[in-house]
Amino acid sequence: MSKFSRRSVIKGFAATTALAVTGVGAARPTLAAPSVAKGTVFTVSTWGGTSQAAVKKWIGEEFERATGATLAYDIGILGTRYSKLIAQRANPSADVFFCSDEALASGLAAGVLEPVRKKALTNLPEVADWAMSVKSSSADTVAGVPYAMIALLMAYNPETVMTAPTSWNDLWNPEFAGKFSMISPAHSVMPPFLQVISEMNGGSATNIAPGLAKLAQLRPGKLHVVYPDWAGLLKSGEVVMATELTSYLDVMRSQGYPIEYAVPKEKGIGLMNFVGVIKGTKNPDLAEYFLDLTISQQSQLGLASDLFISPINAKLDVPSDLQKKCFCGDRSASLRFFDPAESAKVRPMWTERLMTEVVPNWKTR
Repeated sequence: MSKFSRRSVIKGFAATTALAVTGVGAARPTLAAPSVAKGTVFTVSTWGGTSQAAVKKWIGEEFERATGATLAYDIGILGTRYSKLIAQRANPSADVFFCSDEALASGLAAGVLEPVRKKALTNLPEVADWAMSVKSSSADTVAGVPYAMIALLMAYNPETVMTAPTSWNDLWNPEFAGKFSMISPAHSVMPPFLQVISEMNGGSATNIAPGLAKLAQLRPGKLHVVYPDWAGLLKSGEVVMATELTSYLDVMRSQGYPIEYAVPKEKGIGLMNFVGVIKGTKNPDLAEYFLDLTISQQSQLGLASDLFISPINAKLDVPSDLQKKCFCGDRSASLRFFDPAESAKVRPMWTERLMTEVVPNWKTR
């Protein structure tokens, strides 16, 4: 086990400093971590590509400097990494886990993730209340720490779609038949999306039959999990609209794709991304320190700038130029949030019904 301990922090080292990222005011006073973990390898389970790069830049560099530990990364898509947690529950190879709120709830229920002590998180008071979508069973702990808000909205090519969509019902417009990309049944937002469509057609969370019947009438041209699955089709003109996450859409816009997005009148679907502590980690104190850094103002602004995600630190003043580039700031009023624990419970049954009652009618690529 790592020798890192907050008790070994140099007494009295709690001075407030100005953060180095433009647009952030004075940092919340925190205790500096001592360099007592030299030689320790601390493993972060996260998505690869730009996600890994941003974590390394905005959390990892300060973490290594302050603790002396060396970061290693276990990268991959969420489903693969979660399966690895289950398989390695007796001897986990990673220490912290980047995931969706639903995966966090599932991991806690399965006993492969564990709650975090509130007193170890000096930046926790700055986290917005709406961001804490996964609840802990203890008043002294939190389930994990949120680090981003993202949302499922309607995306469209403004060069070919002259009138911006205004409702989820626009997906059934004959004009878009075979020309839009739809989130797959395995997508992280599919349970809430199915509930919304069910409610719009006389159903509910306990009666999804109307939603399944309505979705079976859709005619998407493509199913996707991540934006590269359909981005090329947007450029070729084969896809002109999609249901997609804001963080991906803003990355596409930054890369020059002809893409805009619209919030449907029924509201977009919001979800939180979290970092959780893996049960059985050999470095519990380092894990808590990593989570605390993640929700700091400096890390939050850096992650938002690189990943186009909405920060969850309520004290952070998001610069106006960044707000123009992404779905940032407190946009929670335009979104609807769902209980991730409930989504985790219904996902297996709902996915099976989607695969048997809906997908065969789509005949997508």
